[in-house]
Amino acid sequence: MTRPDYLAVGRIGRAHGIQGEVQVDVLTDFPEASFVPGRTLHVGAEGDPAPRPHEVASVRTHRSRLLVSFRGIATRTEAERLTGLFAQIPLAEAQPLPEGEFFAHEVIGLTVVTADGRPLGRVVEVLETGANDVLRVAGAREVLVPFIDDVVVEVDPEGGRLVVRALPGLLEDSAAEG
Repeated sequence: MTRPDYLAVGRIGRAHGIQGEVQVDVLTDFPEASFVPGRTLHVGAEGDPAPRPHEVASVRTHRSRLLVSFRGIATRTEAERLTGLFAQIPLAEAQPLPEGEFFAHEVIGLTVVTADGRPLGRVVEVLETGANDVLRVAGAREVLVPFIDDVVVEVDPEGGRLVVRALPGLLEDSAAEG
């Protein structure tokens, strides 16, 4: 998988009110660095190589979301055109993650093997479940792997692999593994 140029920090939901605000579901652990008046966010579809820059005009909290307005987006109709798009920052501007944490794009595409070397497939998606992330691994059959220390033994993006310890019930024949 190629390294993306942009990192999604929010998913834009529906318009809020009549003056161009949109609801945003935050997708970053550092919203205070991304959602700031004057900050330029790049708005586009997932994987869009050229999302459009939009300057943040205002930000406020509303329930579990942010309400964001962008300069030049002044009406509900204009705001509705942003629904379903992602607010993104250039990857080069992303906050560094703590040791042992990874961006989804660093994990997607890695070959997954068990601790005893048995291949399971490749990571095709990272699912956010709330409690912990879950890796969707496609191989001879699809396997959902919880991204927790008890299961994920090693993540090696440079080497292109991820090693897992199969806990009982994770794989059909996992009782033989330890």
